[in-house]
Amino acid sequence: MIVHNCEQRSDEWFELRSGKLTASLASKLITPTGKASVQYRGEIARLIAERAGLQEVEDIPQTFWMQRGVELEPQARAWFEVETGHDVLDVGFIESGSGLIGGSPDGLIVDPITGKMIPLELKVPKPSTHIKWLLEAQVPKDHIAQVHFQMILTGSNTGYFSSYCPDVEPLIVMVEWDDYTETLLHQIDKYESEFTAGFERITGEQP
Repeated sequence: MIVHNCEQRSDEWFELRSGKLTASLASKLITPTGKASVQYRGEIARLIAERAGLQEVEDIPQTFWMQRGVELEPQARAWFEVETGHDVLDVGFIESGSGLIGGSPDGLIVDPITGKMIPLELKVPKPSTHIKWLLEAQVPKDHIAQVHFQMILTGSNTGYFSSYCPDVEPLIVMVEWDDYTETLLHQIDKYESEFTAGFERITGEQP
């Protein structure tokens, strides 16, 4: 794992993400129920074009609630630290040794026993979404692949998902490495193999 301490959404951050399958796209590798998916193949052409310098990383316009989440994230991280007793390290971007996948966890926690980095996925959604997640008391299906993807990136056997909303009970869920993670790991290997073959065919070079 390679850690880059840069500001998220900065020019450096976008450059680091270019041509890499990131944690936000993990759901294209595996379904919420743990079934292998081939949706990632639809991303290969775009990522080859980015890595070859033929097009820039596509930015996702921020909604009001997304911007609110960015503004409240430091408050949510501080609350998580107080509630769990963990010190959370701020991080910009992490990538695998192959340089083909990466992610931007909302924090890393040093495991006091193994010394490995435990990823934290921290959300500050609109209140109705937070309440729905709180009542379900589990990692939302739209984010479970993302959490497991970050665990694979860091090599950690555990990961945290947390949802925060001012004036409402927060949610913390600890996720453990399991069969779902193993299936996702297999899918990542398939993606890297197919991406590498495609990149070599288009550019004549190794990615």
